[in-house]
Amino acid sequence: MIDLVHTAAEKVAQLAGFDEDDALNIGLAIREAAINAIVHGNESSPDLQVYVDLKASDEGFSASIRDEGEGFDPDAPPDPTETDNLLMTSGRGLLMMRAFVDEVEYSRRENRGMKVTMKKRLKSREQA
Repeated sequence: MIDLVHTAAEKVAQLAGFDEDDALNIGLAIREAAINAIVHGNESSPDLQVYVDLKASDEGFSASIRDEGEGFDPDAPPDPTETDNLLMTSGRGLLMMRAFVDEVEYSRRENRGMKVTMKKRLKSREQA
């Protein structure tokens, strides 16, 4: 389902008015958030769900990704840009998410899990 989520995010970003490159980057950010929700939030449990909500608006693109697990600590992973971590095979998802969208917010859900909200604003024609 990860590929479906990625493709859907790209399409919704295009509907919001983003060009192909920005839409791809948004898709990658959503993909990473969904993978984190499955692997780290739900600890890959097949009994737990991940919910993805994608929205296009005049202002841009927004998404929320929720898991049903214990959630994860977004400050826990080591910095992938530090010399000792450059060759690690994982740990770049949060960095990519922050690079590809304008806002990334994490919130613990009251009962269980984590909700990640991301936003990417359209540039006005004067800024472009």
